[in-house]
Amino acid sequence: MAHFVRPVALADSLGAYQHEYDIHLYAPSRFAPDLADKFYSTGELKSAPSENFLANIARGKPLFSPEVLRAYVQEDCQLIRRIRPDLVVGDMRLSLPISARLEKVPSAVIINAYWSPYAKRHSVIPELPLTRAIPPRWLSRVYPAIEPLAGAMHVAQMNRVRKEFGVPPLPLEIRRMFTDGDYVLYPDVREFVPTNGAPATHHYVGICNWASSTPKPGWWGRMCADPNPKVFISLGSSGPIRVLPELLAALARLPVSVVLSTSGRPVSAIETNMYTAALLPFIETAAQAAVVVSHGGSGGLYPAMAAGVPVLAIPSNADQQLSTAVLHENGAGLGVRVEEATRKVLYSALLRILSEASYTRAAEGWAAVFQRDAARNRFHEFLKCVF
Repeated sequence: MAHFVRPVALADSLGAYQHEYDIHLYAPSRFAPDLADKFYSTGELKSAPSENFLANIARGKPLFSPEVLRAYVQEDCQLIRRIRPDLVVGDMRLSLPISARLEKVPSAVIINAYWSPYAKRHSVIPELPLTRAIPPRWLSRVYPAIEPLAGAMHVAQMNRVRKEFGVPPLPLEIRRMFTDGDYVLYPDVREFVPTNGAPATHHYVGICNWASSTPKPGWWGRMCADPNPKVFISLGSSGPIRVLPELLAALARLPVSVVLSTSGRPVSAIETNMYTAALLPFIETAAQAAVVVSHGGSGGLYPAMAAGVPVLAIPSNADQQLSTAVLHENGAGLGVRVEEATRKVLYSALLRILSEASYTRAAEGWAAVFQRDAARNRFHEFLKCVF
């Protein structure tokens, strides 16, 4: 979802400058309802099923197969020839640096700054079949030595595809692959995820806070009037839904009310006294909560923190692990690995966030930082640098 939200947020941010730009946004067809009535042109971008993408992540495999990358390059090139843009921007469209070079068009890639070669390096093993059998804390001792080899495997596959199209290879370092573009756009604020020594072509564009129009459920007023502290659970479409029974058991021991967004996923552990809906307006719901529980990706962390609410993250994949590590460093929440998410561990983490005011103070402080940063239209500033 984040790979759709961020381009839309950037495109929407140019509303006051629409007379200056001819904007075209292409996305998978499932997002068509969110693109209705935009002031810019929209269209369908074919993409592999999200289930395949998530399955590859879960197995530690390259994100996209060579066949998918080749198909993406062909579609990218067709779109570029038809639209003839002066700049093309992509979010986790790993084919784009190839396509843009072939069509001789500058490209900008959107990637969180914690993936930058110029950011502090966090070596955190993601959830893998191996970490479900061997405690991650044991594997973490050897993972720093293994991580470069795993990254090189991902880049080596990409280099084979690049070679087919006559594009020079990348260094065998995954951060270089994720930041391969004429420009790099960090959907972060510098204070939260700093970089050191990044070239002038790397730009922070803010947290890209955007949410689809979601109606409030019938119980909304009753939930807002509920005197208990609220815990808002939103694991999204990719979060570890299997931890929900343990999480709800932990919450049952606390004097809180639970608000759950299932993201349309089947859930069997719902209690009758919970506020539950398939989808909820994330930002407004977070603002009603004392804690947000998410999968730890930036798409869940930033909206919660922008509302001044701390986060309990339950990360699994590599991106979520890195984002959670940054969250913990900045004091606005805690992380519990999905493999270690027992009711006892979750209860302790939730109790700590609820009882120690430092987490809420930190989240409120970051909300102020995000708000000040949003007052500047950093994407427009970037475009002024380009054009």
